[in-house]
Amino acid sequence: MEIVGARLKSRARILYFPPAGPTLVPVIRDIVLLVGTRWMFQFTVFHFHAAGLTEIYPRLPRFLRPLYNIAYRNADLAIFTAKSSSVAGSVLGAKSISIVPNGIPDFGEPHGIDRRTDEDHIPCILFMGILCEGKGLFTLIEACSVLKKRGIRFRAVCAGTYGFGTKREEVDALLETHGLKGHFIFPGVLSGNEKREAFKDADIFCFPSHYFAESSPIVLIEAMSFQLPIVTTDWRGIPDIVGGSGGAFIVEPKRPELIAKHLAKLLHDQDLRTTMGRKNRQWFTENGTIDKHRARIEAALLGIQGLERRHRS
Repeated sequence: MEIVGARLKSRARILYFPPAGPTLVPVIRDIVLLVGTRWMFQFTVFHFHAAGLTEIYPRLPRFLRPLYNIAYRNADLAIFTAKSSSVAGSVLGAKSISIVPNGIPDFGEPHGIDRRTDEDHIPCILFMGILCEGKGLFTLIEACSVLKKRGIRFRAVCAGTYGFGTKREEVDALLETHGLKGHFIFPGVLSGNEKREAFKDADIFCFPSHYFAESSPIVLIEAMSFQLPIVTTDWRGIPDIVGGSGGAFIVEPKRPELIAKHLAKLLHDQDLRTTMGRKNRQWFTENGTIDKHRARIEAALLGIQGLERRHRS
């Protein structure tokens, strides 16, 4: 096992582990790994990237619950990407809790992106993530139906792969019903230059998620780095990312009419898009870079109670 080999080779004292979300198979995998290895380390650090782990406990078979407690309870440090999800640390009895927002490399344009403003330009709404109902794809389609009925010009690019029970045929049928086939493009999973070009070509980023394991979506930080205004939802850790930037509209989940209302505002007002985008870019440079993230992680790890004392002894 890689964890055992790394422990013996490095003599590391800290087990740093990212727990699963609220799905059974990954949780069972975690239980097997953690029960078999936690005892080898002086300290355990859990870094939660997915939300909802504690929600699965009542649904576990009774024989798994004691093992779940052995695996996940009483960590020396629990790191969360958003304050809203950090209650799980208290539920699991973590000795210390730190909030460390996600950070990413800066692939945006430091001096701003020169987006089109001519009359022939049709503004682009970008969605990026798993193409499924939970991530808000259907909400976006319903919102765009409202925009179309109001005669508002737009195009939508939805990048990602289908998953979690959502089929391409189902999405195609919904687009056909609303007469939106000509408004939507599905380029698949984008990476590298293609992904950067999608962000640069977009005018608005829309992410109306109510995904069950949502925590702090990195794609929102990516959109902020590319100076995009955002329309999103008040769901789990999302407001912790965009709520203080001044560059996002945040609405209740599963409310396409509200999504449409704010998309329409942005589609009609180039100056508003520019202003909100610049505010998001400023938030990113101050809070969302990979260097900021690494510094906060280092500070959290060095703050583990007892680590310095035991090191000196």
